[in-house]
Amino acid sequence: MTGVEYIKKSVSELFGNHFDGHDDKHIFRVYNLAMDFCDELPDVNRDLVAAAALLHDCDDYKLFGEETAQLLTNTRRILAGSGFDDTFINKCIEIVKTIGYSKRLSGTIPDCIEGKIVSDADMADASGLIGVIRCMEYRAYRSKGGEPFFDPDYLPTNMDAEKYKKIKTCPVVNHFFDKLFHLRDMALTEPGYRCLKQRHEILVDFLKTYFDEVNAPNVWKDLLAQYA
Repeated sequence: MTGVEYIKKSVSELFGNHFDGHDDKHIFRVYNLAMDFCDELPDVNRDLVAAAALLHDCDDYKLFGEETAQLLTNTRRILAGSGFDDTFINKCIEIVKTIGYSKRLSGTIPDCIEGKIVSDADMADASGLIGVIRCMEYRAYRSKGGEPFFDPDYLPTNMDAEKYKKIKTCPVVNHFFDKLFHLRDMALTEPGYRCLKQRHEILVDFLKTYFDEVNAPNVWKDLLAQYA
C-alpha cells in the first residue's frame, strides 16, 4: 500500500459517519479536482497535492473542535503511519494549516503551488451546484430543520474570520452572500479560477431563478446583481 493509498483508507475511516456535507465524498471530490488541476501545472509534487487534499478537513474546527484543529491531531496521526518521510510530512502539515475559508479571511494564503492547488480545489467544491447541496446538507444536519431556506431580514454584512467562525448555522440562501459568492475571487491558479468562475455562474443562475420564483424583495435581487 502506497502512502497516498494509506491516507485514503484512513480518511474514509475517519469520515465514515459524517453526513453534513463534510464527508469522505467531499474529500475525494477535492482530491480528484486537485489531481485534475495538477495536469495543467508543471513541476508539481503530485503526492504532496494528493496527501494535503485528502487531509485538508481531517481537523476541521466545525467537526472536531478548536483544540484538534490547532494541534492537527488527526492529520499528524495519519501522516505518521503513511510511510512518507519527515520532510514530506512537514510540508504537508504546512499546507493543511493554510486551507480553509476562515483562514483566507484572516489573510492566510498557501505559499507553494501544491497548497494553492488544494485551496482552489477545496473552494471549488464549496461552489456550483454541489456547493448548494453541501450547504443544504450542513444546515439540515446542524439546525435539525430549525432554519428557513431563506431569511429576507438577514442582510449580509462584511465578514471577517472571527465573525465567520462564530456563525454556527444560517439560512442557505444567506450563506451565498456570506461565503459562496466570494470564492471565485480567491482562486490562486489558472485552472482553479476557470473552475470557480464556471461554478460561480451556476450559483448566480440558481439564485436568480429562486428569487424570481419566490418574488424576493428587490433589495436581494439588487444584491445578487452585484455578483452576476
